[in-house]
Amino acid sequence: MNIVLTNPAGFFALLGIPAVILIHFLQRQAKVIPISTLFLLAHTQRESVSGRRFDRFTNSIPLWLQLLMVILLTWLLVLPRHVRSSSTQQVAVVLDSSASMSVFKEQLLDKLRTKLPPLQGNASRLRLYIFESAGDRPVLYTGEDLEKALSTLQKWTPSTGSIDPAGSLRLARSQVSREGILIYVSDTPATNLPFDAQHLAIGEPRENVGFTGAGFENEGSAVRWKALLRNYSDSNQTRNWHIIFDDGSRSPSKSVTLKRNSMTTISSVFPEGSRRLRVVLTSDDFTLDDELPLVIPRPKTLRYFLQLTGKYDQIAEKFGRFRNIEESNDPAQSDLSLVSHDPLLAELPRGNSIIMLDEKNQARKYLRGGIVAERHPLMDGINWQPLLVRESIQMQLDETDKVLLWQGNRPLIALRTSVLPAVSGETGAQRSQQLIFNFDLTLSNAGQLDSTALLLHRFSQGLRDLKVAPEALNTETGQPLKVATRNSTETTSLSLTRFGTNGQTLEDGTRMIPLSQARFLQAPETPGFFEVRQGDELLLESGCHFADTREADLRECRSEDQIAPVSGKAVERSTREDHFWRLWAVIVLFSLLFSWHFTRDRPRDEKEHSANPEAITGNR
Repeated sequence: MNIVLTNPAGFFALLGIPAVILIHFLQRQAKVIPISTLFLLAHTQRESVSGRRFDRFTNSIPLWLQLLMVILLTWLLVLPRHVRSSSTQQVAVVLDSSASMSVFKEQLLDKLRTKLPPLQGNASRLRLYIFESAGDRPVLYTGEDLEKALSTLQKWTPSTGSIDPAGSLRLARSQVSREGILIYVSDTPATNLPFDAQHLAIGEPRENVGFTGAGFENEGSAVRWKALLRNYSDSNQTRNWHIIFDDGSRSPSKSVTLKRNSMTTISSVFPEGSRRLRVVLTSDDFTLDDELPLVIPRPKTLRYFLQLTGKYDQIAEKFGRFRNIEESNDPAQSDLSLVSHDPLLAELPRGNSIIMLDEKNQARKYLRGGIVAERHPLMDGINWQPLLVRESIQMQLDETDKVLLWQGNRPLIALRTSVLPAVSGETGAQRSQQLIFNFDLTLSNAGQLDSTALLLHRFSQGLRDLKVAPEALNTETGQPLKVATRNSTETTSLSLTRFGTNGQTLEDGTRMIPLSQARFLQAPETPGFFEVRQGDELLLESGCHFADTREADLRECRSEDQIAPVSGKAVERSTREDHFWRLWAVIVLFSLLFSWHFTRDRPRDEKEHSANPEAITGNR
């Protein structure tokens, strides 16, 4: 049975052993008394003339009793406890999921290999739980094998931005309860962690240069890309960069020098016929921002059909200036209609549309009353106070219409959502949206207000997001993706496929996502090209890059160890006291009494000495 000595200082009591032996080397010196007749001298003890002195070692019962007392007292003082066979020490480790931790992955493994085993303390087993600070990630490891846990961390790739670990710390604490040990591991020191979490920082300052973003410009038929480089260090840095094209060829390397904590721009053009390329920078410790995958942006085009009277030509012209919008002559092939509506007609046109009232009467007085905008994504941050509207006939609105703007009791702008029959080959009803201007825009100053243009842009952009069509975008790692899907009976899931440098699909690079989870779709966590498809239909083509400047700056990384040793309460939980301590105390007491009995003076000898003084002082 394993035994734990909780008070090692009690071993100082063993110093009593040499003290007892030393005492038993001290003997009384005998007194010489001349007498005439030896047979008259009674048997007496040896008396000391000048006190005790070193003589010879005397083996006696008191000696062994006293040594036994010293040993038993030492055993009681070291407070021995027996390890429980079923005791388990639970340790939860929450790892910082931020991308900067990827630089210190080797240090992380070495630190955990050193720090975790001692936390077992006196327990018979050590159970580990390893979480990430990103709350949406699964548990990395649960078990009692440290080496297996470390091998699991070899495949771990932290790549998120800065995340508050409070949620993961709460989950980890609930897993190990109050008696367990909770450790948060990051690359920068942290203070005041919740849930009694201890902290281990493993970082150190590093120099880094990387991409922070990209832009595009049209130069005739060619597209020019511009990439922004940043130096995250306090010294000048020089890097080489080159381009890898989609056919696998590469450009000659070029050099760029950045001053301390500065930024610069590099640029080039897409080759003719090429849709994507990679800009690669000389690798450093932080590799996530050393590569910039780019695709030529191709947003979805929104096709609109005009049904406006001549007085709305100016507004139609301004609407046609919006980007990625195209006029169509076929209403059946259009995604949106701009309609001027006679308020005397009861029926409104169906389908996605922007409806503007067409007042036939002469201009009237301006409406009075306060202008109030309802809380709605289309109206957030828009100032409608400069709007001036003349009195006119109103359209008949339904109870289900959402009024967006009021002036007094008069609804000025409303949003109507209608349900259309399902298209052949698809399931579920189709929805259309109508933005209704319940006044004549030409009899107001709405056509000159930026608020009107912003509202029209937001509405058309919302329809573009809902349109199922292929598009090409440049995204950031982990960015939420808005992908419009079909309610098809044949394809009930999406596929996200990642591609390598040579354009080939990566091993395990395809992931299936149910349509019900499409709203939670995110870009991959590592830079590269990827596609999103629904069956054989391409929905999104993208090159994602890392652009979190906070994680790329490694100058504030530090090391710090705040892991406390195993507490006394943990020792009590994993061990039990020595149940025989009462027996050892009784044995010490009896040993003390027996030792005293054998060492006390004999009264019979004293009486004999006092009764025969003449025999002792006889003739000399």
